[in-house]
Amino acid sequence: MIMMKKLNYCCLVLLLLSSTMKGQQLPYYTQFRSNDLLQNPAVSGTKRTIDARLNYRMQWLGFEGAPRTESFSLNSRFYKGRMGAGVYMMQDKVGPAKQMNLGASYAIHFRFPDCELSAGVGGNYTNYTLLGSLITLHHTQDPSIDQNVSSSVWVGDANAGIYLYNDRFHLGASAMHLLQSTAAFYKSDSIKRGKVKYATQANVSVGYNFGQNPSYIWESNLFANYVTGLPIMLDYTLRLHVKEKFMTGISLRLHDAVAIHFGISFLENFQASYSYDLLISNLRPYSSGSHEIMLVYNMKYHSGKHGFLDTQFLHQKYGYML
Repeated sequence: MIMMKKLNYCCLVLLLLSSTMKGQQLPYYTQFRSNDLLQNPAVSGTKRTIDARLNYRMQWLGFEGAPRTESFSLNSRFYKGRMGAGVYMMQDKVGPAKQMNLGASYAIHFRFPDCELSAGVGGNYTNYTLLGSLITLHHTQDPSIDQNVSSSVWVGDANAGIYLYNDRFHLGASAMHLLQSTAAFYKSDSIKRGKVKYATQANVSVGYNFGQNPSYIWESNLFANYVTGLPIMLDYTLRLHVKEKFMTGISLRLHDAVAIHFGISFLENFQASYSYDLLISNLRPYSSGSHEIMLVYNMKYHSGKHGFLDTQFLHQKYGYML
């Protein structure tokens, strides 16, 4: 089967409007370790006092209408470090479909001698829009789609997760789209109306930091994602943090891509990172890859004595900021 350079969304939209569709409905991040709040509400408050992140992802360059994702997140801990809360905003565009997601999360932290367990819940409200003018049809007179009309709906859903961590390791698990809400489009038109049902997605993340010299810390992470109707996705990343100033690394996404990472810290509380995906899947001849950029602001933690947290924030700050 020959793949075309230009994405054809006709079949996708017809499926979307004629039945219930499930699949990969959340954006993917190559820098998943740096975007863990968007994938697990239990991460709220596990960084420092204030943690703010901007992310922009350009996926599958070379395809018209390929995914573009922007996100902003902010989280902090409070109540003597026993609780955390966060808010985020994410916009994901794929061809004629656009999702604007507004969410909030809350977590409670249980302290143990050498680690901390966080349990979190989150809720989000998504504005899901189909842009009729961006839909390409083989048959322009098809009555099931009106290219002059767009449809937009608001959909609510919920997430939950747990997160066990200290300055050396983390283990997290989460479930997204727990309510399996349905976005119903063109509800007033019996010919065009259709729906998209969100499928619950399960995420598991495990990582370990190691190094004999504190100036050279290796950060090893494995991420797994499962959603009904798709194979399990596995992504392994190994990054080296040098003197709390620089970061470099590599990722392997099973059957999909190899990625390289670069990062730098500046002005004490800021960091910037970049990753580039080189495709190894069947899309490789038709795309020049994917780019992802992140900017982080992370305020130092200064309040009180909290056991291992002092070590984590003072001596492993670069590894854990990103």
